[in-house]
Amino acid sequence: MIVKNQYPICEFDTNKNPIIHPTSFLTESLPKKCVITYLRKELEQFVEENKLPIIGYLNSEVFDIPIYEYATDTDRLCITMALCGAPGAAVALEELYAMGCETFIVCGGAGALTNDSKVGEIIVPVSAIRDEGTSYHYLAPSREIECHKETARKVVSYLKEMEVPFKTGKTWTSDAIYRETPDMIERRRNEGCITVEMEAAAFFAVSHYYHIPLAQLLYAGDDVSGEEWDSRNWNTQKNIRYELLRIAIEIVKKL
Repeated sequence: MIVKNQYPICEFDTNKNPIIHPTSFLTESLPKKCVITYLRKELEQFVEENKLPIIGYLNSEVFDIPIYEYATDTDRLCITMALCGAPGAAVALEELYAMGCETFIVCGGAGALTNDSKVGEIIVPVSAIRDEGTSYHYLAPSREIECHKETARKVVSYLKEMEVPFKTGKTWTSDAIYRETPDMIERRRNEGCITVEMEAAAFFAVSHYYHIPLAQLLYAGDDVSGEEWDSRNWNTQKNIRYELLRIAIEIVKKL
């Protein structure tokens, strides 16, 4: 049943039988645990250092994203990337789930909305402002969406156990990186957001829709809290980014 609205973004169809579903053309072949990362160079380094084999691909018209297997004596998981933005996040999660992955940790960077967030600081988002379009195809309209509570709780517990400094908070998921205006940043900050990124709300929505255990690790990258943008060289912080990927891998092993 379609819940109608004046605005298409707020219309929601409760029908759970879409015309296209990834299980109709994908088969279960992947490990049950998965890390999705947006840290391409660091993933390439990890793949090279550990000689990880490719066990599949996330296919698209732009390029095919490799899915790598990371196996030890006690663990087997896969690591891959997703296309930037909420649609790419949802498609990746849908297809990985269809191929057998059941538990996910996502890691990547985010813009800092508060000036007390040091570059590299790890944030566990517990909820997201739904300022994108994808999540509205999975859940009825609402202002926010929560991360999978039990998985987020476990991530927080494991970070404490690993003695990794972090903070929890709300994130702002936006579709428009070049429309983060001072007034909107202030509004989101007043709502309690400490970061801005482009995927969390979509990941959380798909997670809720299928009841998939999923949590996210963000690191504070560029600073958009002031009158001018400060890149803080966020995408060249190799050690910070590599360590975040390593932490994500260690945590997903424990889930």
